[in-house]
Amino acid sequence: MYSNMNIAIAVIAVLVGVIVVGLGVLFSMKLKEIRKRRDEEAFRARFSDWFTYILANADGDEPLFIPNAPLSKAERRIVRERLVHWIEQFKGVPQRRLIELAERMGLVSEQLKRLDSPFEWVKLDAAYHLGCMRSAQAVPGMMELLKSLKPGPLAYIPARAIAKCAARADELREVTDVLLSHKKDAQPLIADILRESELDYAPMLATFLRSSDPERVKLALAAMTGSPADGVADTLYKLTGSEEKELSLEAARLLLKNRKALTQERIARLFAHPEPDVRAVTAEAIGELGLTSSVGMLAAGLSDPEWQVRFGSGRSLARLGEGGIAALREAAESDSEIRRETALAVLRETSGRRRRTAS
Repeated sequence: MYSNMNIAIAVIAVLVGVIVVGLGVLFSMKLKEIRKRRDEEAFRARFSDWFTYILANADGDEPLFIPNAPLSKAERRIVRERLVHWIEQFKGVPQRRLIELAERMGLVSEQLKRLDSPFEWVKLDAAYHLGCMRSAQAVPGMMELLKSLKPGPLAYIPARAIAKCAARADELREVTDVLLSHKKDAQPLIADILRESELDYAPMLATFLRSSDPERVKLALAAMTGSPADGVADTLYKLTGSEEKELSLEAARLLLKNRKALTQERIARLFAHPEPDVRAVTAEAIGELGLTSSVGMLAAGLSDPEWQVRFGSGRSLARLGEGGIAALREAAESDSEIRRETALAVLRETSGRRRRTAS
């Protein structure tokens, strides 16, 4: 009994000791954080005029001045984070001038040294900051880091940094090859990374589009934005016949953005595509592009077995002026229930929208 009591007291004493030590550690960490925050606020107040000067002269002609007073490690970190934030926000001349300022202050060289660290987390942090500061000289080291990482989320840190810094198209190509070898179905994320680059990578995408590798084709489709170049229109049209639903649909979406590439024959074939989604986006595009020559085609689409194609056709007819409205009114008196109900629904929708606009 006495022995058990001693054991219990000893255990309680140990637990109390652990709690006291833990509270002491937490208290010291809190004090350190408060001191750090206070020092940062004091530094920002002391250099507020310099920060204001940088913003006011970011798009000027004269080189930006560096603070005269030597900066501590903590102060350099604050300056780096502020410059990185602005570099990410600005484009053109202000961004280039801020990048040049970061280089003159030695902020880039500091991160280049950290890129050689034996610790992976330090390298990743350095890659992130070098990417933000658009350091072209850091690309070889970041490429080496990327290739050393296992497939996973961490690999996208140096990959995005390289895309921001790359000065040559072959560097972007190398990043893309590494990421495609890591994981399938990552095309949207890789496409987003490519958009960080200021280089013209359209020729690379055109090459991928003609590739026999479906992963590269998917990446090209995901990375193309806006109206595709005329040179790839024929390739896109061929891809609309792909047996893969995803490929045919994305190819159709892109092709339908290029009005010059849309012959009446191509529109008719897309509108007769076996995939309902392709027919639906074609119907929608006809209205958006104002292709009044396709009123008859859309009128026929009111009888499509798929509701999204029927309503897409009806709504596009409503956008094509008097000819489209006349086709809807004619369909509203049709003997076909599907055709009639679709036309009536679109006419009611159009009438309601006009009343709301008028009010």
